[in-house]
Formats: sequence, C-alpha cells, structure tokens
Amino acid sequence: MPLRSSGCFTCRKRKIRCDETRPHCKRCGTHGVPCPGYRTDKAGGIEFKDQTTDTVKRATDYYRAKDTALVRKPPVLQVTPETSWSTPTSGSSPADSFLGQDFLRGYFNTMSSLSEISSPGINRSQLYSSFMDVYLPRNLSDLDHFSFFHTLVDLPVQQPALVEALDALSLVAVGSMNQDRAVLNQSVRKYGNALSSLGKALARPETAGSDDTLAAATVLASCALYDEIGKQEDAWGKHVIGGQQLIATRGPETLKSKLALLLFSNTRHGALIWALIERKAPYMARPDWRALAFEAPIVDNSTMFYDSAIQIPGLLQRFDQLGETVALSPENIDDLLRDCDEIEHNLREWFLDWKIQFALQGSDLYQERSIDDFPTFIRCVTDRTFSTAFMFNQFPIAYLTSVYWLSMYYLRFNIQSLHKVRHDLDRSWFPDSASAVEEEELSTWILNLCRCIPFFCEPISSSTGHVGMFLPLSTAAGYFIQRARWREAKWAIASPASPRSQ
Repeated sequence: MPLRSSGCFTCRKRKIRCDETRPHCKRCGTHGVPCPGYRTDKAGGIEFKDQTTDTVKRATDYYRAKDTALVRKPPVLQVTPETSWSTPTSGSSPADSFLGQDFLRGYFNTMSSLSEISSPGINRSQLYSSFMDVYLPRNLSDLDHFSFFHTLVDLPVQQPALVEALDALSLVAVGSMNQDRAVLNQSVRKYGNALSSLGKALARPETAGSDDTLAAATVLASCALYDEIGKQEDAWGKHVIGGQQLIATRGPETLKSKLALLLFSNTRHGALIWALIERKAPYMARPDWRALAFEAPIVDNSTMFYDSAIQIPGLLQRFDQLGETVALSPENIDDLLRDCDEIEHNLREWFLDWKIQFALQGSDLYQERSIDDFPTFIRCVTDRTFSTAFMFNQFPIAYLTSVYWLSMYYLRFNIQSLHKVRHDLDRSWFPDSASAVEEEELSTWILNLCRCIPFFCEPISSSTGHVGMFLPLSTAAGYFIQRARWREAKWAIASPASPRSQ
C-alpha cells in the first residue's frame, strides 16, 4: 500500500511537494495563501479536516426541519463510473466531459430532502423581468458582455435545459434578494431539473453542440455561485471547467453565431477567475481560443485585457512545476521571468491606454470618495478600516479594473517569488531595480481591490457586483493574514461580500 502524503492540505490538493515546515509550510507562504495545516493522528489512523460533507449534512438537516410539505425525489440523471472531468478526446461524448458523477450525486442527494413547491401562478416573463432587475448591473449597453441574458430571455424557442436553467437562476436570484425560503427551495428543484435536462441534451448528437445547450451550461454556472445551490465549495469551478470542455468539444470553428460568441466571451471571464484560483492554464489561454475572442461581436478594452490576463494562470502553473516536473535551473527561471515580463508589459500598456481614453473624454476611470458616499455598504459594515473607496461610472468598468488589479497582484507576486528562487540558486544574482517587486507594491494592488468592494455593494452593481467580490476579497484576506495585518484581515473576512452568502 503506497504511503500517504504528509504534506499540508493546500499542497496535497494542488499535488505539489510540501516542505512540511511546522506549524505552517513555506510553500503556502511563497504563494501568498494561508497554510491550513496538516492531517493529525487520531486513534492510530489518519483524520482529515475536510468539513464539506458535514456542511452539506447540516444544510440538508436545516431544510428538513424547515420544510414539512410533500417531498419528491428529483429525476436521476444516469451517470456512468467512467464520467470524468478529463480533457476531451477524439470521439468523446460532451456528456462524458461535462458531467461529474460525485458532483451530480451530491446535488441530487441534497435536493431529495427539499419540498415540492407548486406555483403555477408564476408568470415566466414577470419572473425574468424581476431577475434582470435584481441580477444585472444598471446602465449596461446592448453590446456589453452581460447582454447575453437579454438575448436568452427573448429567444422564441428554447431547450428544456435552458428554460429550467433560466428559471433556476431567476428564482435563486430573486429569492436570495428577498430572503424568501419557499422561492429558494423551488430554485434548487429547478436546478436539479435543469441538470437532468442538460444531461439528456448532451447525450443527443443533434443537441449536444447547440447554442441552447451551451447557454444552459453557462446559466447553471451562475446558479452555483449562490449558497442555496452551490453547497459544494468547488461547484462553480466544476461548472466553469465543464463549460470550457463543452466549448472545446465543439471547437472554435463552430462558434459563429452572435449568441455563441457572447457565451464564449462570458465563459472566458469565469475561466480566468477559476484558473487563478487553481493556478492552472485554462483552455481559453490556447492561441486558437485567444484568436476567437477577436471574432466576437464585442471587441473592446476587455477583449484586449483578457488576451493577456488569461495567460497568467499558466505562468503560475509553470512556477509550481519548478523542481517538480521541470528542472529548477537558472535557465528555466530566466525563461519564465521573460514570459512574465512580457505579459506584465502588455497589461501595463493596456491599462495606461485605457486611462488615456477616459482622459480624452474629460473623465476619470474612477474617483476616490468618502466611504459615506456608499450608503448600502456602510449600512452593512460598521468597520471603518477604510475611510475611502473608489467610485465608478458603471459596474463593467469597476469589474474590469478590479480584475486588472487582481491579475497584476498574482503576476507580480509570481515574479517576486521567482526572484527569490533565482537568488537562492545564485547568491550573486539580483533583480534589476526596474523589475524588483517591493512589498509596498503588492500591498497597493490589494488595497485597491479592497476599495472596489463598497461600489460592488451598491444597487448600481446589482447581484452581479456581489459575485464580482469573491476572489478579490478572499485574495485580500489571505494576503493580510499571511502578513499579520489583522485589522484589515478582519475587515475583509467580515465584509458582506461573499457571493455565496447573498
């Protein structure tokens, strides 16, 4: 029987070698994340501290206690043991790559405890209208990346999977905003129906490659951001991966319609965020997929930004592979540093050009304002660690700016880590002053992210703004904890910004 790894939880999950320094490993410190600790011996065995199962059980028990109506088990999707999240191969079924056995069983087991709620009086158009008001940011243009929702709800004929997915997202968004338990429970049932219908659509060749099927997968990913549906901590990530695999199975040449290209663009947003979390290169970073983005009906500042930013997770992955699958040599480190420098240069040039565009129009990209100018945020958060925050004209501008700062933090931290490793190999080597990464710079990226959060809480950002806070806040919290900046860490953790709590 092979020996089990004795590394910390984070290193084991990422499948990298842990240095096993106690009480916290240095590998986690190098990557800027808090080390969660190690497995502990108990009764002669090994005890894992994974709380996922217990958390789902507690949630299920809560629903059972709340609901006493009739219980109906949701339709069971047939999943084979071979179903996986592996890279699509020639001849593979889209269902094989999109649906995960454990993932679906977990949802169906949870949903079996929920009550059947019948509401024939709900008018779908009214529901969608309420959803659009709650979910989408205000002042969006018809060509914005979020506009695919407008396209979806106006489609004359839709697959059952897409109809049910839109129902689920509309119900969970409206129910969450109004804290309506009956509506939230119904959204979970609709989500289960949508998963089942999606599985059937993926199993049929005539529907597996349709835009409706891709749209259903995209909408279900948004559902998983809500705590009522995404009880498994990586539910949203699995949807993001599944969506990419579904697109990859179709191939770039099949994404020609306006809707398909809008969905591709939206998928790329989620792909970047999840890839930063996983520190692995996404499909969307491949040259053929990057080229496809420039064929979309929307080619704007965000298109140029994502073309560079989508390559950052691959740089993080290459750093993690040094000393593991790639030789830890000065030559390999220098090669990686050159690639990092190129992406950094492109991103800085992009951001400067973007700011100049605003200046030519006589406006600023954002303004630093008193925290009192964000009434919704200050009603929820009494902590005044930050007395000012950034005000933007529109949510898309705020979101893109925050993702730029987030990407630059990950990239520059990676460069700082490479400098340290390079110096360890050759004590006579030092980075030049222009490329050296000081702690003050990293702190600035994080503080900028924190000052975006109040704007994301305001009505102009709607529920989408709440979703946009997740990674910036979790990154900021990890940074502050790692450096013992406890006041700021408390602010980040206590902020009502997690999309999973909305």
